[in-house]
Amino acid sequence: EKIMFKNYFVAIYITVIAFSASANDYFKALELFNKKMIDQAIIHFKMVAEDVNHEKRSDAMFNIALIYDNGFGIQTDKTRALYYYESASQLSNKYALFNLGWMYYNGENVNKDVFKAYELYKMASDFGHPRAMYNLANMHFTGTGTVKDLKMAYKLFLKSKMHGIKESEYFIKQIAISLKPEELDLLNKEFESLIEKKIVLPSIN
Repeated sequence: EKIMFKNYFVAIYITVIAFSASANDYFKALELFNKKMIDQAIIHFKMVAEDVNHEKRSDAMFNIALIYDNGFGIQTDKTRALYYYESASQLSNKYALFNLGWMYYNGENVNKDVFKAYELYKMASDFGHPRAMYNLANMHFTGTGTVKDLKMAYKLFLKSKMHGIKESEYFIKQIAISLKPEELDLLNKEFESLIEKKIVLPSIN
């Protein structure tokens, strides 16, 4: 079983060229962070986080959480990190949902709760987070925090593989071996309709 690491800084957003004027504070905060002006970056991220109409509000909350969580240029503060992860999660931020799930799964700064972790990973997965799909698949594979369900695990491992998680391949093969040929055939047929990027499905032969 491999429950993976947390997400790190959402620097991907800095590569976005076209953005509205209201996003300026958010990108200013990212720019300050990249210049290692962390205190100033936090001030700007908090301005965005407190603006209920800001399109980048949950991303700002998530990035504040990461700064406190990892001690990026400041002292680590897990309590504040948890607060901002939870706030961003309430706004359906998939990265925050994933990291919060990771914390509950591992009992980091919260009481370990695999059932809560499952719920959070499920939400992150539904919003398209590849690692959440993979971790959720693992939980179904082992019966951790949910009912052991190899068919559900198979589907989720296929989805995570489609989204670039190569480690899924090992589990896909393991499950394919353990299922009856007709069960595997049925699952593959069911999944073919969902495939966006063509991947090779395990053979039933």
